[in-house]
Amino acid sequence: MSNLLYFVMTIENLNINHMVERIVQKLPAELRRDQIAAFVQEQASVSAETLSERFGVSLMTIWRDLTALEEESRIRRVRGGAARIESRADTEPLYDSKRIINLTAKERLARYAAEHFVKDGDILFLEAGTTVAAMVKYLAGYQHLTVIGNGLGTMNELARLTPAINVYCCGGMLRPVAYTFVGPQAEEYFRTVNATTCFLSATGITLTEGITDVSLLEIQVKRAMATSADRVIFLMDSSKFGVRSLARVVPMSDVDALITDSDAPASFVDALRAQGIEVHLV
Repeated sequence: MSNLLYFVMTIENLNINHMVERIVQKLPAELRRDQIAAFVQEQASVSAETLSERFGVSLMTIWRDLTALEEESRIRRVRGGAARIESRADTEPLYDSKRIINLTAKERLARYAAEHFVKDGDILFLEAGTTVAAMVKYLAGYQHLTVIGNGLGTMNELARLTPAINVYCCGGMLRPVAYTFVGPQAEEYFRTVNATTCFLSATGITLTEGITDVSLLEIQVKRAMATSADRVIFLMDSSKFGVRSLARVVPMSDVDALITDSDAPASFVDALRAQGIEVHLV
């Protein structure tokens, strides 16, 4: 390669890098902060210097971003950078944050549910949680399915499968933290339609309280779904075991099957099976 050609290619690469940096720098503050929050959630903790380099802005700008995100309870500022806020039983993480938590386990549960509890011609209720939403990609091989849900995230995934799958969504009030439709309108909608199988998830399960969740609005919609379905299946990874949240979703006697991962406590699984609940470890 001639020196001239090498020089020209080097200049072009520098120009491209400069353009990329300028594009990153021009990200709106709100979008940049969303990406910072997601990155911190994924990495657990990140230094301010790393964020400055990654997003192409000054350290002063990063600290302003981190301050704003901490005020919104999306991250926690620590010495030299930021750390994610570990979820508690009485708090609800943002939808985008939940998508990357225990991702491998969620995918296994979702695939198992779609392969073992769905058949051609079924009418399915899919609640709006990220584990249940992960089922959608595994429904493409079925015929004459009807899928009804209450979450924007789930609807966005299902939209890719139309018109092969009939898709319906309830109305109601949109909850920004979870991208779900809730309230009396959503509850009434699910009371007036029927399903073969209802797929649900929740934030916690204990032997004394059963399956619990953090939002009363979400719980009411899930109860309406369960009441109108012939069969109720819960997808909950092992991190939910032993966690007691705000209120019970449904009695354990209403649960036909629970799908979880192999890290679930054996004694807990045995106790659930003793209550007549099918527990599937995947």
